Amino acid sequence: MLNPLNVKDNMHFQNLLTYPNSRKFKLILAFLSSAFIYLFLIFFQPFGVNNHQLNENISWELAIGLIWIFPVIFFTITINEFLLRPKLNLNQKNIFLIPWFTYFFISVGTSSFLLYNYLGSFHDFSFSSYVKHVFEISTVFIFPFFGTLFFYNFNKITKDYAETLSVSNNLSELNEIILIKGDYKKDQIALRLNSIIYIETLDNYLGIAFLENDQVKKHLVRSTLSKMEGLFNNELFIQCNRSTIINLTHLESIKKDSPGLILKLKCIENSIKVSKSKTSNVLGLIEKHLNPVSS
Repeated sequence: MLNPLNVKDNMHFQNLLTYPNSRKFKLILAFLSSAFIYLFLIFFQPFGVNNHQLNENISWELAIGLIWIFPVIFFTITINEFLLRPKLNLNQKNIFLIPWFTYFFISVGTSSFLLYNYLGSFHDFSFSSYVKHVFEISTVFIFPFFGTLFFYNFNKITKDYAETLSVSNNLSELNEIILIKGDYKKDQIALRLNSIIYIETLDNYLGIAFLENDQVKKHLVRSTLSKMEGLFNNELFIQCNRSTIINLTHLESIKKDSPGLILKLKCIENSIKVSKSKTSNVLGLIEKHLNPVSS
């Protein structure tokens, strides 16, 4: 059964802690973290990255020498995110994320430590230096890592909240009463939008199925679907094929039927077919406004 718009409080703080698994997030995380660490090392020169020079000013030699930190960090993060993480099957909110984050930070510190020693002819290649380097790089990496995490989630929450408001407005509009007029002077009917189940073409007429006192009734008006498009200026009314418009709030189930879909409406015995050309748009609106269960 479909429940229209099961609205949740997306602004809850715990949503900011979600660890996204999208390709977009992973690439943004890799790029911003690599750029942040590189720029941090260039401008602040911490941890002895410039300990071979008495003059601490930024030089082209230093900037070029440290440029390798960017691809190394980027490669390390992408390997972790795209290859290792899927194999571990980590949930976006999971207690096992804590050891994963710990490993993540250690791997970034390890790769940068190996690069640092390679560029310096392994002048500081010892376990104590390794532990110190991993800790220090982690204190830098924590800012772009969690900064990207919170910023990405905040943008997603903001977008979802805006969509929720849009859907809420569509639902509130369903209480409005509209006057459907036919070609003849007395050929008209006034109905609440939320009572309309579907509209279909029947030769030169439109059959309007609606609920009245929990009973399905049908009214015919002489008109066309094209004349109804401006009247139903609401995303919850969607055209499934050349002859049918349905009200999504009365949708009960979805069945995939190549090349389109079959929709079952509440209180209606016959199913409605969605044409191939309309399938993508119908699915998009269903996913946006409802919590569907398909079979």
